[in-house]
Amino acid sequence: MRGKANDAKAAKQAAASEKAYVAERIAALGISKEEMTDSVVLAISALLENLDDTSRELSRARENFAELEQLVDVDCLVPVPNRRAFMRRLSWAIAMFERYGHPCSILYFDLNNFKQVNDTYGHAIGDDVIRHMAQVLSDSLRDSDFMARLGGDEFAIIMYYAHLEDARERGRRIAGRLARNPVAFEGGQLLLTASCGAYEITKGDDVESALSKADADMYRDKGNFRRRVEDLIA
Repeated sequence: MRGKANDAKAAKQAAASEKAYVAERIAALGISKEEMTDSVVLAISALLENLDDTSRELSRARENFAELEQLVDVDCLVPVPNRRAFMRRLSWAIAMFERYGHPCSILYFDLNNFKQVNDTYGHAIGDDVIRHMAQVLSDSLRDSDFMARLGGDEFAIIMYYAHLEDARERGRRIAGRLARNPVAFEGGQLLLTASCGAYEITKGDDVESALSKADADMYRDKGNFRRRVEDLIA
């Protein structure tokens, strides 16, 4: 009996609390007490309940959208950000440079002779090479760096608070680390090298111009690499 009485009391308190909550929300709508007949209260209560349901659905939709947005920012082959995410982060980095003047540099990496790897060993090995390169780059990042795969065998890193020479030195170290860590496959090893370009953001840059300048510097390094190889085999 006491349990049933307690349950009834709790139900009554809950109903009173709900009624007070509804009355508070109805009052916020500017409806006077005289207009708050039982039928009006019931109709508005149902409307408020529908609004609460809609609010919860919108909240879930926002969460789902955030998850989808995160998924479309991830590369399809390796678990790193893609070009879309990189360009958005680079836009933010340029905005921070223009506002606060903090130095920021871009490193642009491209594997040497990657087409030959695909043609000789097949695309499955080529995919393994891309994953290997992504891992080497990821292992070389500072906490403040942002790395992404731009497409194909091209990767880039945004180095916050880094001047051009600091970026160049880091690029050389990363390229050396890649060369010292070959890809193992079918009982053998595949040696890899990468060309690296660097560019420090300056006044007037936008995302396309800054990335294009880092890309151009990478191609200069690739030309130097080819000349070094030609000298070795001459």
